[in-house]
Parts: sequence; structure tokens; C-alpha cells
Amino acid sequence: TIYVSPISSILTQLGVSQHQYADDTQLHIAISNSNATTDLCTLESALSALSSWFFHNWLSLNPEKSDAILLGTHQRNNSLRTISSVDVSGSVVPISSHIKLLGVTLDSSLTFNKHVNLISQSCYYHIRSLRHIRHTLDLSTAALIGHALVSSRLDYANSILYGSPKTTVLKFQRVQNTLARIVLQSGRFDHSTTMLNQLHWLPIHSRIRFKIATLTYKALSTGDPAYLANLLHPTRPTYNTRSSSQSLLQPVHTSLKFGSRAFRSAAPTVWNVIPLNIRTSPSLPAFKRNLKTYFFRHPPA
Repeated sequence: TIYVSPISSILTQLGVSQHQYADDTQLHIAISNSNATTDLCTLESALSALSSWFFHNWLSLNPEKSDAILLGTHQRNNSLRTISSVDVSGSVVPISSHIKLLGVTLDSSLTFNKHVNLISQSCYYHIRSLRHIRHTLDLSTAALIGHALVSSRLDYANSILYGSPKTTVLKFQRVQNTLARIVLQSGRFDHSTTMLNQLHWLPIHSRIRFKIATLTYKALSTGDPAYLANLLHPTRPTYNTRSSSQSLLQPVHTSLKFGSRAFRSAAPTVWNVIPLNIRTSPSLPAFKRNLKTYFFRHPPA
């Protein structure tokens, strides 16, 4: 981490945003219709500077392992069809319809349909394997295996599905219902809500909000990660009201529903409807325990 830290300084000076995780570096820049060519040149200049830094430090930037994608609404992406590739270290990297980033498949319109389909296929594979050995396992062991092999995949980065179409989330819900049916050895017509309650599993739409609320609690209580904590702003009314001491967050209004799915907008929306006694929990384990109980009693709409 210390060795590659200059990358951040180089990109910041060139006006390009970046995010680094281990040996994975992402560069991103906002592109407008009126200045698309200029914005793309800025990004390619940053890539050229980055390649030069690698060269002088006895490293090589590998274009074959680089991906490029345009993220935006369907209408915005159509207006930027002239951008078909990005120059990376002298090589042409074509714009992809989807890329894989830290285990998440991103498509250009952020529908996450491909991501959900891939994860669902993987989950069903493990569910079929579990079904073959279920008769040899007791209930607690079967539930533990189901959580390790399937639920963990459904929960990984699930906060990105906030605001996604119901049909997208429903695919994950069907996976969870199938898993619950195998673990409990229930009939195909048993009600899914009853099975999930018996296993004490929150449904998918509640798990998504649970993840966002947990990230928000961590960011507010510890200030980490900074890139999320900086997006949260407590409400500060100009005069004392009943809500002054409610630990609420300032809502962020967006002109498009597309923007309301971002963490800076989703976090206040999810956080502000949680009861005060839960928002002010003394520790993270207490917060998660109280929040799970609350979601069981009051499922999100």
C-alpha cells in the first residue's frame, strides 16, 4: 500500500478520481455530452501518466487486464455512443457492456441483471449439492452450510441492489426461498414467509436495507471508511425542534430515480426511518441485533 500510494497523488493532480483496493485500481471521471472528447482526453492523459510512473518504477501497466465501461442511464449512454474505446498505455481498450469489479458484475445501466443471474446460478448449484446430502444432516448443520455456501453469496455487496427493479431482487428472493425449503425439508407449497421466520432469516429486501443501515452506523460511529463517512451529513436545524436530537441525516434529493440509488441518498432514507433507540445503540452488535428484530416486526415496504 505504501509503495503504490503515489498513484493517488498523480491522479488527483490530473483531476481524475480513483479508488484503490489491494492491487485493484479504478479510475473514474464524469463525462458530459458537451465536453465528451475533452473529458476522455483527461482520462487518457491520466492513464499515460500512470503508465509512465509504472515504467519508472520497474512495473508495467497491462492493457489486457484493463477494462473500460460507460455508466449512466440508458438515454445518457446512447448519447455517448461516439466513445467506443479508451487508450491505455498505447493500446486500445474497447468499451464493454459489463465488467467485473471486486466480485460484482457491473452493466452499463447498473441494472445488475447479469450480476444477479450469475450469483443465482452459483447459488442453485450449491443448493442442488446440499439437497443430495440433506437427509444426512441435522437442521442446525444444514442451516450452517446453507448460510456459508448460499446466503453469504446473496449478502455480498447486496447494498448495490437498493432501488433496483423488484423483478431483479425477486430473483434473489426465489433463491433464498429454495434454500429455506431444502434446509427445512418443507413441501413446495409451504409459505416462504413462514419458512424464513422459522429459520430467523430476513428476506432479501430487508437484508439490503440492513446492510445499508449497518454501513451507515459504522461510518457515523467510527468515521471509516472515510469515502462513505464524508457522504453523510447530520441534520442541523437553525432552531431547536423535536428532531434536533434525533440523530437524523440530511436527506439528499436527486432529480432522477437513478441517482437515488447512490449511498449518499440511500443511507439517509434508510437511516431516518429507523427508531431512535436503535440508531443510538451503544455498539455495533447491539445495533445489528436490535435492527434485525425491528425488521422482523416491521418489514420495509
